[in-house]
Amino acid sequence: MTPEELAGLACEELIESRLVTQPESRKWQLRHGPFEESDFTQLPESNWTLLVQAVDQWVEDVADIKTLFNFLPSWRIDDIMISFAAQGGSVGPHYDYYDVFLLQGMGERNWKVGNRCDSDVELLPGEELSLLRNFEATAQFNLTAGDALYVPPRFAHWGTATSESLCYSIGFRAPSMAEMIEGFSDFIIKDQDPSERYEDNVAQTGLRSAEIRPEFLDNSFRQLTKQLAEKQKFAAWFGCNVSQPKYPELIQPLDDEISPEAFASLVNEGIQLAKNPSSRFAFMESTAKDCVLLFVDGAMVSFPIKLLSNIAAFCETSEMVPGTAGDLLADPDIAELLRQLLNQGSLLASA
Repeated sequence: MTPEELAGLACEELIESRLVTQPESRKWQLRHGPFEESDFTQLPESNWTLLVQAVDQWVEDVADIKTLFNFLPSWRIDDIMISFAAQGGSVGPHYDYYDVFLLQGMGERNWKVGNRCDSDVELLPGEELSLLRNFEATAQFNLTAGDALYVPPRFAHWGTATSESLCYSIGFRAPSMAEMIEGFSDFIIKDQDPSERYEDNVAQTGLRSAEIRPEFLDNSFRQLTKQLAEKQKFAAWFGCNVSQPKYPELIQPLDDEISPEAFASLVNEGIQLAKNPSSRFAFMESTAKDCVLLFVDGAMVSFPIKLLSNIAAFCETSEMVPGTAGDLLADPDIAELLRQLLNQGSLLASA
């Protein structure tokens, strides 16, 4: 990417972007896009940073960067954010709740890394950027083009451009415990028997008015924890959760649904299928149920375990060409899956 290309993306309505400036007053200022071209021509020569989120969903060459991280599960990667910083540009001292790799493009950037933070760390008041009030560096790195720095979750870090520079931030998904409790609870609610309710199964005497005795809760608490302890259900929910697309509005179904017969004709004609850049794919081998679970864009489908290798190949390839993916299209269950994913927009077709 060039700075001009990045600025162009920041002017697009659907693309999430931010502009951080630090005037001489030292008070950080944050603006959200989309921006106009005039917003950039009016900027000073130094001390500002443009950040554009999820560039991998819009630029194929940027999406290819994710192949450098194949040593990690693909479902862990959230997106690739690119920031352009004028000399002295920075977003201030902060920490993230997730792993991040900082891959330097053009120019140079200095990174100071501090200690691991907790939720009680003191932040600057009145700052939308959640900046650390006190930052003490324990290590320092100067990154030039091609260098990469890994920052573990919750470690304080502060990057400052020593020249005009581009940085590619590869961020990872890390759902919070609160999000997991809420999401898993919503997932299992639909399977609950409405007849299962609180009951007083032991007669109680000598109670004071409005008293709740702890032993009253034993049976209900046992029932509740039994539901939450269903690991197979949690695994199913987790797969659906981490395969949720970051921008679901970019996955649109076809106006005219393709029938099984029409799809078979397209296959014979040499149709090429590619994953929608906004879609997410993952799979899980379920030994308890002797099956393989496929997760696509927050939904789950179960297949016989004999199709494990096909499902794995499907998740790991970005494009499916009939000549090189004959096993996938030859299996009727997989072929039907591909047809449905094409209709819902998770797969894209080209001749």
